[in-house]
Amino acid sequence: MYLLIDEKEGSYLIKGNLDLHTRYGIISCKELVEKNPGDIIKSHTGFIFHVLNPNIVDYIKKAKKGPQSVTLKDCGLIVAHTGVHSGSRVVDAGTGSGILAMFLSNIVNPEKLVTYEIRRDFAEIAKKNFEKAGIKNIELKMKDIYVGIDEKNLDLITLDLPEPWRVVKHARKSLKIGGYLVSYSPSIEQSKRLFDSLEGFQSETIECVTRNWDMKTVRPYSRMLAHTGFITIARLIER
Repeated sequence: MYLLIDEKEGSYLIKGNLDLHTRYGIISCKELVEKNPGDIIKSHTGFIFHVLNPNIVDYIKKAKKGPQSVTLKDCGLIVAHTGVHSGSRVVDAGTGSGILAMFLSNIVNPEKLVTYEIRRDFAEIAKKNFEKAGIKNIELKMKDIYVGIDEKNLDLITLDLPEPWRVVKHARKSLKIGGYLVSYSPSIEQSKRLFDSLEGFQSETIECVTRNWDMKTVRPYSRMLAHTGFITIARLIER
Protein backbone atom coordinates (compact mmCIF):
# COMPACT_ATOMS: atom_id res chain seq x y z
CA MET A 1 0.00 0.00 0.00
CA TYR A 2 1.06 3.57 -0.70
CA LEU A 3 0.03 6.88 0.83
CA LEU A 4 0.22 9.81 -1.58
CA ILE A 5 -0.10 13.39 -0.38
CA ASP A 6 -0.65 16.09 -2.99
CA GLU A 7 0.35 19.76 -3.03
CA LYS A 8 -3.02 20.71 -1.52
CA GLU A 9 -2.50 18.23 1.36
CA GLY A 10 -5.07 15.79 0.01
CA SER A 11 -4.23 12.14 0.68
CA TYR A 12 -4.76 8.92 -1.27
CA LEU A 13 -4.39 5.40 0.13
CA ILE A 14 -3.86 3.00 -2.76
CA LYS A 15 -2.48 -0.44 -3.57
CA GLY A 16 -0.50 0.85 -6.51
CA ASN A 17 -1.59 -1.93 -8.86
CA LEU A 18 -3.65 0.42 -11.04
CA ASP A 19 -3.14 3.93 -12.34
CA LEU A 20 -4.58 6.55 -9.98
CA HIS A 21 -6.91 9.09 -11.57
CA THR A 22 -7.14 12.35 -9.61
CA ARG A 23 -8.41 15.87 -10.25
CA TYR A 24 -4.74 16.81 -10.66
CA GLY A 25 -3.93 14.20 -13.27
CA ILE A 26 -3.05 10.52 -13.57
CA ILE A 27 -0.41 8.75 -11.46
CA SER A 28 1.22 5.84 -13.29
CA CYS A 29 1.33 2.63 -11.24
CA LYS A 30 4.48 1.58 -13.17
CA GLU A 31 6.28 4.71 -11.97
CA LEU A 32 4.88 4.41 -8.45
CA VAL A 33 6.27 0.89 -7.78
CA GLU A 34 9.77 2.28 -8.41
CA LYS A 35 9.39 4.92 -5.71
CA ASN A 36 10.47 4.78 -2.05
CA PRO A 37 9.05 6.62 0.97
CA GLY A 38 10.15 10.24 0.81
CA ASP A 39 10.23 10.32 -3.00
CA ILE A 40 7.94 12.46 -5.08
CA ILE A 41 5.98 11.43 -8.14
CA LYS A 42 4.32 13.65 -10.70
CA SER A 43 0.99 13.19 -12.41
CA HIS A 44 0.78 13.43 -16.18
CA THR A 45 -0.09 17.14 -15.70
CA GLY A 46 3.03 17.77 -13.60
CA PHE A 47 1.29 17.96 -10.23
CA ILE A 48 3.53 16.78 -7.36
CA PHE A 49 2.61 13.96 -4.96
CA HIS A 50 4.71 12.85 -1.97
CA VAL A 51 5.11 9.09 -1.47
CA LEU A 52 4.85 7.68 2.07
CA ASN A 53 4.29 4.36 3.81
CA PRO A 54 0.85 4.43 5.49
CA ASN A 55 0.54 3.85 9.23
CA ILE A 56 -2.45 2.72 11.31
CA VAL A 57 -3.83 6.27 11.55
CA ASP A 58 -3.85 6.57 7.76
CA TYR A 59 -5.77 3.30 7.48
CA ILE A 60 -8.25 4.45 10.11
CA LYS A 61 -8.84 7.77 8.38
CA LYS A 62 -9.51 5.99 5.09
CA ALA A 63 -11.50 3.10 6.60
CA LYS A 64 -15.05 2.56 5.43
CA LYS A 65 -17.49 3.88 8.02
CA GLY A 66 -20.84 2.25 8.71
CA PRO A 67 -22.26 3.02 12.15
CA GLN A 68 -21.00 6.03 14.10
CA SER A 69 -17.38 5.32 15.00
CA VAL A 70 -15.18 6.16 17.95
CA THR A 71 -12.99 9.09 16.87
CA LEU A 72 -9.20 9.26 17.06
CA LYS A 73 -9.34 11.85 19.84
CA ASP A 74 -11.41 9.44 21.92
CA CYS A 75 -9.22 6.45 21.05
CA GLY A 76 -6.23 8.40 22.34
CA LEU A 77 -7.96 9.21 25.62
CA ILE A 78 -8.80 5.56 26.21
CA VAL A 79 -5.17 4.53 25.81
CA ALA A 80 -3.88 7.44 27.92
CA HIS A 81 -6.19 6.67 30.85
CA THR A 82 -5.81 2.88 30.87
CA GLY A 83 -2.09 2.45 30.10
CA VAL A 84 -2.78 -0.31 27.58
CA HIS A 85 0.44 -1.47 25.92
CA SER A 86 2.06 -4.17 23.81
CA GLY A 87 0.99 -7.52 25.23
CA SER A 88 -2.15 -6.23 26.97
CA ARG A 89 -5.18 -8.53 26.78
CA VAL A 90 -8.14 -6.60 25.39
CA VAL A 91 -11.76 -7.39 24.50
CA ASP A 92 -13.74 -4.86 22.49
CA ALA A 93 -17.53 -5.03 22.05
CA GLY A 94 -19.76 -3.29 19.57
CA THR A 95 -17.21 -3.63 16.75
CA GLY A 96 -19.12 -1.41 14.32
CA SER A 97 -16.72 -0.33 11.59
CA GLY A 98 -13.78 -1.64 13.64
CA ILE A 99 -12.07 1.71 14.23
CA LEU A 100 -11.35 1.28 17.95
CA ALA A 101 -10.37 -2.36 17.43
CA MET A 102 -7.89 -1.31 14.73
CA PHE A 103 -6.38 1.39 16.94
CA LEU A 104 -6.00 -0.87 19.97
CA SER A 105 -4.76 -3.90 18.02
CA ASN A 106 -1.83 -1.82 16.79
CA ILE A 107 -0.89 -1.06 20.40
CA VAL A 108 -1.33 -4.52 21.96
CA ASN A 109 0.43 -6.35 19.10
CA PRO A 110 1.68 -9.11 19.11
CA GLU A 111 -1.13 -9.98 21.55
CA LYS A 112 -4.45 -10.79 19.91
CA LEU A 113 -7.43 -8.45 20.38
CA VAL A 114 -10.92 -9.97 20.46
CA THR A 115 -13.91 -7.94 19.30
CA TYR A 116 -17.61 -8.89 19.66
CA GLU A 117 -20.36 -7.90 17.20
CA ILE A 118 -23.93 -9.12 16.68
CA ARG A 119 -24.71 -7.46 13.34
CA ARG A 120 -23.30 -9.20 10.29
CA ASP A 121 -23.50 -6.08 8.11
CA PHE A 122 -21.28 -4.20 10.56
CA ALA A 123 -18.96 -7.20 10.89
CA GLU A 124 -18.45 -7.33 7.13
CA ILE A 125 -17.47 -3.64 7.05
CA ALA A 126 -15.02 -4.21 9.90
CA LYS A 127 -13.49 -7.31 8.30
CA LYS A 128 -12.79 -5.42 5.09
CA ASN A 129 -11.18 -2.59 7.04
CA PHE A 130 -8.97 -5.07 8.93
CA GLU A 131 -7.96 -6.79 5.69
CA LYS A 132 -7.17 -3.52 3.93
CA ALA A 133 -4.91 -2.48 6.79
CA GLY A 134 -3.22 -5.90 6.86
CA ILE A 135 -4.15 -6.45 10.51
CA LYS A 136 -3.64 -10.06 11.60
CA ASN A 137 -4.11 -9.90 15.38
CA ILE A 138 -7.89 -9.26 15.60
CA GLU A 139 -10.39 -12.04 16.21
CA LEU A 140 -13.95 -10.98 15.37
CA LYS A 141 -16.63 -12.96 17.20
CA MET A 142 -20.27 -12.97 16.19
CA LYS A 143 -21.52 -13.03 19.77
CA ASP A 144 -23.65 -10.92 22.14
CA ILE A 145 -21.42 -9.72 24.99
CA TYR A 146 -24.53 -9.10 27.10
CA VAL A 147 -24.69 -12.89 27.40
CA GLY A 148 -21.12 -13.26 28.64
CA ILE A 149 -17.39 -12.88 27.97
CA ASP A 150 -15.34 -15.94 27.03
CA GLU A 151 -11.93 -14.41 27.75
CA LYS A 152 -10.41 -14.11 31.25
CA ASN A 153 -7.53 -12.28 32.90
CA LEU A 154 -8.14 -9.18 30.77
CA ASP A 155 -6.41 -5.82 31.07
CA LEU A 156 -9.13 -3.87 29.25
CA ILE A 157 -12.70 -4.24 28.04
CA THR A 158 -14.03 -1.49 25.75
CA LEU A 159 -17.73 -1.05 25.02
CA ASP A 160 -19.57 0.92 22.36
CA LEU A 161 -23.05 -0.36 23.19
CA PRO A 162 -26.47 1.11 24.03
CA GLU A 163 -26.70 -0.69 27.41
CA PRO A 164 -23.15 -1.01 28.80
CA TRP A 165 -24.38 -1.62 32.37
CA ARG A 166 -25.48 -5.09 31.25
CA VAL A 167 -21.83 -6.05 30.76
CA VAL A 168 -20.59 -5.03 34.23
CA LYS A 169 -21.34 -8.39 35.91
CA HIS A 170 -19.42 -10.21 33.17
CA ALA A 171 -16.55 -7.71 33.28
CA ARG A 172 -16.06 -8.31 37.01
CA LYS A 173 -15.34 -11.97 36.26
CA SER A 174 -13.15 -11.43 33.19
CA LEU A 175 -10.97 -8.47 34.20
CA LYS A 176 -7.80 -8.69 36.23
CA ILE A 177 -7.93 -6.79 39.49
CA GLY A 178 -6.66 -3.39 38.38
CA GLY A 179 -7.98 -3.89 34.85
CA TYR A 180 -10.25 -1.40 33.12
CA LEU A 181 -13.76 -1.31 31.74
CA VAL A 182 -14.25 1.60 29.32
CA SER A 183 -17.59 2.59 27.82
CA TYR A 184 -18.20 5.08 25.01
CA SER A 185 -21.74 6.51 25.09
CA PRO A 186 -23.37 9.41 23.22
CA SER A 187 -25.81 10.10 26.06
CA ILE A 188 -25.04 11.20 29.61
CA GLU A 189 -28.08 9.22 30.80
CA GLN A 190 -26.36 6.05 29.56
CA SER A 191 -23.20 7.05 31.40
CA LYS A 192 -25.10 7.73 34.64
CA ARG A 193 -26.85 4.36 34.54
CA LEU A 194 -23.50 2.67 33.96
CA PHE A 195 -21.95 4.62 36.84
CA ASP A 196 -24.70 3.44 39.18
CA SER A 197 -23.89 -0.20 38.35
CA LEU A 198 -20.13 0.00 38.94
CA GLU A 199 -19.86 -1.56 42.38
CA GLY A 200 -16.27 -2.64 42.93
CA PHE A 201 -14.92 -0.17 40.38
CA GLN A 202 -13.26 3.23 40.71
CA SER A 203 -14.57 5.36 37.84
CA GLU A 204 -14.67 8.74 36.13
CA THR A 205 -16.56 10.05 33.09
CA ILE A 206 -14.95 12.49 30.67
CA GLU A 207 -15.40 13.96 27.21
CA CYS A 208 -12.89 15.45 24.80
CA VAL A 209 -13.52 18.54 22.66
CA THR A 210 -10.89 19.52 20.08
CA ARG A 211 -10.47 22.77 18.17
CA ASN A 212 -8.09 23.09 15.23
CA TRP A 213 -6.38 26.35 14.32
CA ASP A 214 -5.73 27.86 10.91
CA MET A 215 -2.11 28.91 11.26
CA LYS A 216 -2.17 30.98 8.08
CA THR A 217 -4.68 33.39 9.61
CA VAL A 218 -3.71 32.49 13.22
CA ARG A 219 -7.26 31.93 14.38
CA PRO A 220 -9.36 28.90 15.25
CA TYR A 221 -11.51 27.31 12.58
CA SER A 222 -15.19 28.18 12.82
CA ARG A 223 -16.08 24.50 12.88
CA MET A 224 -14.74 22.14 15.50
CA LEU A 225 -14.98 18.50 16.48
CA ALA A 226 -16.95 19.02 19.67
CA HIS A 227 -18.95 16.42 21.60
CA THR A 228 -18.71 12.93 20.15
CA GLY A 229 -19.30 10.77 23.20
CA PHE A 230 -18.89 10.42 26.95
CA ILE A 231 -16.10 8.06 28.02
CA THR A 232 -16.51 6.25 31.33
CA ILE A 233 -13.26 4.75 32.58
CA ALA A 234 -13.74 2.26 35.40
CA ARG A 235 -10.97 0.33 37.16
CA LEU A 236 -11.75 -2.91 38.94
CA ILE A 237 -10.48 -2.70 42.52
CA GLU A 238 -12.48 -5.53 44.13
CA ARG A 239 -14.77 -8.33 43.01
